[in-house]
Amino acid sequence: MSTLEEAKKEIAKYDYVRFSLCDLNGEHRGQVVAGRHAAKYLEEGIDIAQDILRAVPTKPYPRIDEEKNCRKAMIYPDLDTLRPIPWAEDGVKVAQILCESRWKKDNSPQEACPRYVARKQLQRLEQQGYAFFSGYEIEFNILEKETLTPIFECWNMFSQRIFNKHSKLLFHLDKNFKESNIDVERYHTEVGPGMFEAILKPKFGIECTDMTMNIKEGLVEMAANLEHHVVTFMAFPLSEKNPIGTNTHLNFSLWNKSGESLFYDASAPDKLSVIAKYWIAGMLRHSKALCALCRPTINCYRAIYKPFCPSTIFWGIEHGEATVRVKNESPSKTYIENRLPSGKSNPYLVVASTIAAGLDGVLNKLECPPAGSVDKAETLPHTLEEALEELEKDDVLVSALGRELVTWFVKCKRVGEIDLFKDAETDEEKFALEKECHLL
Repeated sequence: MSTLEEAKKEIAKYDYVRFSLCDLNGEHRGQVVAGRHAAKYLEEGIDIAQDILRAVPTKPYPRIDEEKNCRKAMIYPDLDTLRPIPWAEDGVKVAQILCESRWKKDNSPQEACPRYVARKQLQRLEQQGYAFFSGYEIEFNILEKETLTPIFECWNMFSQRIFNKHSKLLFHLDKNFKESNIDVERYHTEVGPGMFEAILKPKFGIECTDMTMNIKEGLVEMAANLEHHVVTFMAFPLSEKNPIGTNTHLNFSLWNKSGESLFYDASAPDKLSVIAKYWIAGMLRHSKALCALCRPTINCYRAIYKPFCPSTIFWGIEHGEATVRVKNESPSKTYIENRLPSGKSNPYLVVASTIAAGLDGVLNKLECPPAGSVDKAETLPHTLEEALEELEKDDVLVSALGRELVTWFVKCKRVGEIDLFKDAETDEEKFALEKECHLL
């Protein structure tokens, strides 16, 4: 835990500091502060508009929370998140520190702040004596800037030849990530044209989720600084060429204070503990509502019923098309994979909702169906609107995540997403608008 004096000493090394808040769409927003003035804002916070969490680039956002009657909010930094941004302007030392928002009127948390909501769910686990150990697999597409075509066309997963061809770019990205304390363990080419995957080193608590936000931002920003490339996490960017979507998988396990895995049971036939089965049952019960938070754009639903994208609500051991995939090799390698999130998902909301669903299973001892039970399995929502309706009526998730978050999120998606496409008359017009909104 960094002290205020340590943070002030460290922050003085930089020319500029980005005070960044994650909005509901999974984008960083905030202010850039000159380094010579940054120290005071570590304590004071920074004024910011209350609507920043639900900002959309296409139209002014309608006010939602009239009860607060407050036009201003404040963002306050987490001192432990200060890290350099080495891909910023050459010769200028820039850092970033992650923030959460509070109402200026009474200094209470904005309960729709995604990072705050994720931390709140992590605290619920801690109160049960559980530690959350997680790592993200992040798929991304690299396109040629002029033509928006993939930098390679062939389908060749794990190809060292293709990776080597683009290694100058990829190693440039990773060098900057390392300097920014973003710990990527592995890279490889993925199934689709122009698609790669970065696998982050797992961490306890909020740290890996913070890294996921930072690596996604870094990929887009570094590509924008280069002459010939664009990086996108758009869930389905190349419909005519790529029949699979771009995803972001969350892998996680629970541990107790003694350092023992709570998902592994050597005496069980499938090596999975009772807690693991309860957790899986919770995720399955809430999968339809989770879909809204894990697949938050209209474009995401183009991937439903495509290869490697879950469409039916079931779990399986090493099953690549399950909603909940389980690995059970050993105590240290037994974990659950949430395969719902698309590339456009907000990592904080994915973590928060995954914990809320799983913890419901644990606390209420929900019965887990057998692995691979697909005969009577329900299907996931086919549209964003259907998923939003499922979220609104899921009282357990609404209560756990907070009504303010759910209200703001649903309004943000209906007004800032669904309403944009209501006048598109053809599928071609709709997809062109999707690319305009979500390619970057």
